[in-house]
Amino acid sequence: MRILVTGASGFIGSALVRRLAGREGLQVIAMGRSTPHGLPEDVVPLQTGDFLHLRSNPLPPWKPDVCIHLAARVDAPPRGRENNEGSFHLTNTVATVRLARWAAEAGVRRFIFISSAKVHGETSRPGRPFREDDPAAPEDAYARSKWDAERALEEISRETGMELVVIRPPLVYGPGVKGNFARLMGWMRRGIPLPLGAVRDNRRSLAALDNLVDLIETCVEHPAAAGHAFLVSDGEDLSTAELLRRLALAMGRRSPRLLPVPAPLLETTAQLLGRQDMVRRLLGSFQLDIFKARRLLGWVPPVGVDEALRRTAQQKAAAAYTRRRPQRMDPRAEQPPNSRWIRVSDVLFSALGLAAAAPLMAVICALNNRDGHSPLFRQVRVGRHGQPFTLVKFRTMKPETPSVATHMADPAHVTPLGRRLRRTKLDELPQLFNVLKGDMSLVGPRPCLYSQRELIEAREKLGVHRARPGITGLAQVKGIDMSTPELLAETDRRLIETLTPADYLRYIVETLLGRGREDRIRSKD
Repeated sequence: MRILVTGASGFIGSALVRRLAGREGLQVIAMGRSTPHGLPEDVVPLQTGDFLHLRSNPLPPWKPDVCIHLAARVDAPPRGRENNEGSFHLTNTVATVRLARWAAEAGVRRFIFISSAKVHGETSRPGRPFREDDPAAPEDAYARSKWDAERALEEISRETGMELVVIRPPLVYGPGVKGNFARLMGWMRRGIPLPLGAVRDNRRSLAALDNLVDLIETCVEHPAAAGHAFLVSDGEDLSTAELLRRLALAMGRRSPRLLPVPAPLLETTAQLLGRQDMVRRLLGSFQLDIFKARRLLGWVPPVGVDEALRRTAQQKAAAAYTRRRPQRMDPRAEQPPNSRWIRVSDVLFSALGLAAAAPLMAVICALNNRDGHSPLFRQVRVGRHGQPFTLVKFRTMKPETPSVATHMADPAHVTPLGRRLRRTKLDELPQLFNVLKGDMSLVGPRPCLYSQRELIEAREKLGVHRARPGITGLAQVKGIDMSTPELLAETDRRLIETLTPADYLRYIVETLLGRGREDRIRSKD
């Protein structure tokens, strides 16, 4: 099957292309004004320029079976307000109609149009979420252009027999998100107080990027999707204050700084500043009913809100940290002492360890998978030279546990099996793959989260990031964890500057014999 994706270089499009490219039997054609960058190797780029300026249909040579239309104008152009309507109409309506007619001419079987939940309006009534059959009530130029496109596509579908599927997402967030959601995360990362502590009675639906991509993928082939429109969300609606609280946890912060400013005062201030629309979205409800997708497609959001927020926060933290680091003139000049023999030893011992521990790891995977969730835990950590890498461990905590440093975690989140794995340090076994790959060393500083700014800065001052992070080390066997960042950073510096082959072997043996302890989890108050 050949699938054409427009807007393939965008926030949603790039994630969708990566997902589809991994499926056997699919050929993905990434269509855009310019050649999209960073495409998977087996994805075919198709550069067309602006649809409105093309004189002939570019699709017949590619013979796509399904067309997924994501390309759209979302933000108003930097002109006068009077030009917004026409600009949105040209890009989101006229260009969409032209593409759909070309798709029908080229024999496309199914056309999937990514519209917007805003076609139903900006605010839902309390306790009455929007449904797909509710009357359209678009309030701005963007929503009107999407609704006009939907009606035109329905006519083309009736005329040509090409199947039409419409998906209406709300605000979409995830790794790589920009706009208001990214700005909100930036304010929270800088500790800026937000006047939203009193906004607890509203409810808003959001859609995680992974959930939207999953629904689009479902609609590619599901026979019941044809001829229908679907609303999409995470299946859990949050108040503004609750969203901020859970976002703070995902970012590794205990709680956001929220000021309980009354809603009428916020509305008055917004009128004076000309930001009524933004404040209305923060104060009002916008709920979506996704029962139709559940009933017709059997679709359930695969990713929960907390996990989606965690993935978003980790990517943002890693990107911000990488951007602010200066370029290294010569990476070899930053090698720690004895790095060559350490790497040779790492490869040898990790390979032997994986071979010896394979049966035990298989048993742990089976035991840890009894609740239906992945037995492995993956998390982005700070690696050598401050670059991100994905650490792999056996999962010891319940799914949807907030992504915080271990010493800040709630002990109630640890599973019974997880307690035993942590006590015996068997949860660390999958990190041998990280060692073999070169992301980690057997002996080195313990890798931290990007949200642990105090520890990162202390390690930067002492040059600790020159070394690969390790599974064990001096701090580990001495019982020093991340709750004391200055002491930990100094201990890490001593480790990488004085490590000898004898110390290397000693730390490994002492860890295997149970000396030291796992990172402490805070005790209950």
